[in-house]
Amino acid sequence: MAILVDMTGSESRLDAIKTDFKRLGVNDPVWVVGDDFDPATIRLVLAWKPQTRDWAAFPNVHLVQSWGAGVDHLLDAGFPADWTVARFMGQSLKDRMVRYVCAQLSNWQLDMPRLYAAQSEQRWDWHDGRWGDNVLVLGLGELGQSVAEALVQQGYQVSGWSQSPKTIESVVSLTGKQGLRAGLAKADYLINLLPLTSETRGLLDSQLWARCERKPVIMNVGRGASLAEDDLIPALDVGLIGGAILDVFDPEPLADDSPLWRHPDIWITPHIASISDPSDVIRLAIENQQRVEAGQQPRYPVDLSREY
Repeated sequence: MAILVDMTGSESRLDAIKTDFKRLGVNDPVWVVGDDFDPATIRLVLAWKPQTRDWAAFPNVHLVQSWGAGVDHLLDAGFPADWTVARFMGQSLKDRMVRYVCAQLSNWQLDMPRLYAAQSEQRWDWHDGRWGDNVLVLGLGELGQSVAEALVQQGYQVSGWSQSPKTIESVVSLTGKQGLRAGLAKADYLINLLPLTSETRGLLDSQLWARCERKPVIMNVGRGASLAEDDLIPALDVGLIGGAILDVFDPEPLADDSPLWRHPDIWITPHIASISDPSDVIRLAIENQQRVEAGQQPRYPVDLSREY
């Protein structure tokens, strides 16, 4: 078996990934973009924003394993419809997302930029913070469930909106248009963890925020294209929302001349909320390859026709 690592934008990491495969006991050839290899020998494709190729020249591929939790980057690659595709999910990914969300909520409530500025001026700027207890999590997949459970433990009143009902202790499960409307009405914080599909593209826009009654803070840690960026600053200026914490953008990196950088009520981080641990990804890819070759479903399978 040979493995193709097809990862656009991660060229600097490719040698380390090859080393990780060897360190984890994989002795099969591992090829990366730019290598000279025979496509007929490839049985596993480890992909992140893969190149568009003549995939018909890869007749023996058993599995396409996404490097990340999202799969929207695979939709335009032109993979044959009968190929098995899986996404990455692991405890390290969940833990990092939970820590990011909880930390950013705490930092927002304490208004940490104000406190940092006061410290730099040696000024005792006591304030009572800016609080709120109601959180609406959009998307209750693996990451969304982990975030919702952690926020419950921290004392928040948590609702979650998803395509199908979920059973999560102390979390109100919402579905459909009526469920979304009910969740938006009382949300102090709106956290997006939805996958990017044709239905969720641009979902976070002024029309959605107009249904909110509490000027919520928007946190986007799902996909950048789920946010209508052009709507964001006008919504802040007229008071539809109270602020925004953004970790994902479309495209990335965020352009130098974007007005989002300069708005005082927008916090920007460079897609660091949850990072795939290379060893965990490779272990799952190896496990899934073995499962598929044994006639089993991979863990975290994907139906590209449904976009997730």
